[in-house]
Parts: sequence; structure tokens; C-alpha cells
Amino acid sequence: MTVSRIEWSDEFKLGLPAIDAEHKDLLDVCNLFLEAVEAGQSVAALAQVLDNMILRTRAHFLAEERLLDRHGYPGLVAHRTEHERLLLQAEALKARYTDAAQAEEIANLTSETAHFLQTWLLDHIRTNDRPYRPFLMSLS
Repeated sequence: MTVSRIEWSDEFKLGLPAIDAEHKDLLDVCNLFLEAVEAGQSVAALAQVLDNMILRTRAHFLAEERLLDRHGYPGLVAHRTEHERLLLQAEALKARYTDAAQAEEIANLTSETAHFLQTWLLDHIRTNDRPYRPFLMSLS
């Protein structure tokens, strides 16, 4: 299975150094999964990389929510709800790795997970994180 690495670009920068650094880190972990797929790693290895991704994403979301809460961001509830939705999707994918047994099923799951990872982070930055940027920048 051929997958494309996710490349960081200035388009994804929010201008908030701590958040940008966390986003880059999450992108690196996404790429670790994609590289593991390319290398033909075992289902257990893929699940472990995905588990690490989920843990780091959960920590990032918590830090981001605390920052937004501390500054009284009015869209925090909707933002937190989106975080929860993404984590549930990722957890559901991870849970399916435990049950995957047949090669075709594993291939489909891996493809679905790779697509999810290739789109969720960048779409989330563009659609959900970018709106809080002007609010936080106005506080400086």
C-alpha cells in the first residue's frame, strides 16, 4: 500500500509557537504511522503507533482547551465537542485493530486509518483551530 507523507507548510501555522509546535509534533506522529504502513509493519505495531498518536492528541487537545478556557474563548464548547468527536473516531479505528484478522480486512482498516490521519489534523487546523487565532492574537 502506498501512502503519502504529510508535509508541514506555513499554511498550517497559527502564529502561536506552542500550538504550532504541538501541531508539527502530531504531524510527525501521523507520518510515523504512514511510514509503518509503507514498511509493512505488523497490525500490533500499527496499533501501537496509533495508540501513541491518540495519547499525544489527547494531551494536545487538553492543552489547547485549557489555553482557550483561560482566555475566555467564546467558541470553546464547540471546539471541545469537535475534539471529542475526533478522539472517538481515532479510538474506534484503534479498537478495530484488535479484531482485524483477515488480510483484506487489515488492508482496508489500514487504508481507512491512513486516510483519516492524512486528513483529520490538517482539516482540523484549517477548520477548527484557525477561527480562534484572531481571538488569541487580539489579546496580545
